Amino acid sequence: MIGMDLSKIASTINMRYYSQLGGFQVGGAVSGLDTQSIINAILEAESQPLQNLTEKYEKYELMQEAYTEVKTKLREFRDLVYSFKLQSTVVQKTAVSSSSLLSAEASSVAVTGVYHVKIVQTATYTTLAGASEVVPPPDSTKTFGELDYMYTPQEGTVRLYNNETGNYVEVQVLSTDTIDDIVNKLNTALSSAGITGSVSYDTSTGKISITSDKNFSLVDITGNFTKVFHLDEASLNYSGGNYSFTSTASVSGLSTAKTLQQIATYTSKTIISGKVKINGVEIDVDQNDTLSSLIEKINDSEAGVTASYDYHANRVVIISKTSGPEAITLEDTYGTGLFSLLGIENHSLYVGQKAHLQISMDGTNWADVYSDTNDVEYNGVTFHISGMTSETITVDVRVDTDAIVEKIKEFVDKWNETMDYLNEKLTEEPITDKSEEEMTEEEKMKGVLKGDDLLEEIFSRLRGFITYKVEGDINYLWELGISTGDIGTGYENMMKGHLEVDEEKLRQIVEEDPDKVWEFFGGENGFATQLDDYLWELVKFNGRIDQVAGISGRIEREQRFLATQIASWIERLSKREQELWRKFSAMEEVISQLQSQGSWISQALQGSNNK
Repeated sequence: MIGMDLSKIASTINMRYYSQLGGFQVGGAVSGLDTQSIINAILEAESQPLQNLTEKYEKYELMQEAYTEVKTKLREFRDLVYSFKLQSTVVQKTAVSSSSLLSAEASSVAVTGVYHVKIVQTATYTTLAGASEVVPPPDSTKTFGELDYMYTPQEGTVRLYNNETGNYVEVQVLSTDTIDDIVNKLNTALSSAGITGSVSYDTSTGKISITSDKNFSLVDITGNFTKVFHLDEASLNYSGGNYSFTSTASVSGLSTAKTLQQIATYTSKTIISGKVKINGVEIDVDQNDTLSSLIEKINDSEAGVTASYDYHANRVVIISKTSGPEAITLEDTYGTGLFSLLGIENHSLYVGQKAHLQISMDGTNWADVYSDTNDVEYNGVTFHISGMTSETITVDVRVDTDAIVEKIKEFVDKWNETMDYLNEKLTEEPITDKSEEEMTEEEKMKGVLKGDDLLEEIFSRLRGFITYKVEGDINYLWELGISTGDIGTGYENMMKGHLEVDEEKLRQIVEEDPDKVWEFFGGENGFATQLDDYLWELVKFNGRIDQVAGISGRIEREQRFLATQIASWIERLSKREQELWRKFSAMEEVISQLQSQGSWISQALQGSNNK
């Protein structure tokens, strides 16, 4: 094989190459010549055109990679340039409020000045609250074992401590004890612990209350009495010389893991599977749904509401997802009995209110402004309400000069970064002190675009924008304090397309009239508008760069042509290699025959002499 690996070259152009020699070739067995080396040397000399074509092909590949990088850089630059076509990018304003209950954001079109603001009403959400508890409190004849509304009752021992003396009394709570039995046991325990007080159960609230003249505590030793009656969440209150301790929720407060059928059993109501409508949206109801899964169905539907169950109040509440005056309607057209079961068939509806602000620019003339949400817009300013106050709040809206100056400086920095990159690609030299195998991909790409015609054109066109004239109050970049620099550095910077910012001059122009600055950049024929149009022509699909380095671009076409030539040369050299091996093999055969003949003649002469 030749010094240049034909199979490797073939893979460069995605060509499948198979040697036609079919196995190891051994030469020079008779002649003593190094046939392999001789053939390699001949083919190496004859393959020079192939090497040149391959190098050219690989350079085109590197050029495509380099142009992909150029395109990415120009896209990044265009993203920033495009934003300068938007007024909100250049004309930035700030709003400072005197109260934490009202914040504000000023858009680019906001009217500057001091706003006096009164919060009359915050936006609220429509709320539907059930008129009755889901499960009414049980009467006092219910046994402890039957109170499985939230927890499974476990009989055990509860200890009543007199915290002032350290004494305690234990009470046994049995599953068969009625609520009356438990109350009586606790009253006895109070007296035994040296406490004057009383324990009572309120059938209207489902809560146990304990009053005492001494500090005390109630603790489960075994069982879960305090949890069942929601006394474990309660805190001891002291007022007027007495202590009080009351359940935080009704004993009939439900676990949301209870099914609708279980809830119906508690209330002796009927529930059947079917559909209901909330705000006209159908929701499937299954009697085996848990309260939790039903609520999830409602909340995940398109009804626009959020349902919840508050076990402390033992009621279902439905709230609209959007604030303002929204309706909440319930329809049980299939007769499932769901709304009756949940205690919301009869309900109170509290319609949401609009947010209401009174705003004045002079503190005398007031405008009433309303919004369905707590975000209220007025004169290009959005006021965010987070609470009520009777005070008049001031909001100072002004041009954010610092932000505008920083944004323009960001543009100049990105301009310089882009121009420096293009200039570097046009002028950098290829690396020559390393072999191809030693170089990184980045090093291989160095110099491949040096003096490239398209890149030179792009650089020149962009550099020409430095002196581009915009019709309007501001005509040139230099009027904004953006130029190639002072005399002495200006020419060099101009050649490189490098810009500098006179921040003092820029700030002065921005403070005088930021709208004129935006018109310069984002107007119909503004600087950013024209620059963006040119960049788009470069980077869009099948744009100028794609026409050279994209799919079916000039480089791709050149590569296809080169690939055809390379394939032809590979075939030619492969055949040449076979031909050379045939010739050298024939030569070996001739030499072998001559040697055989010489040996026969020698033997014949020797035999004749012996006679």
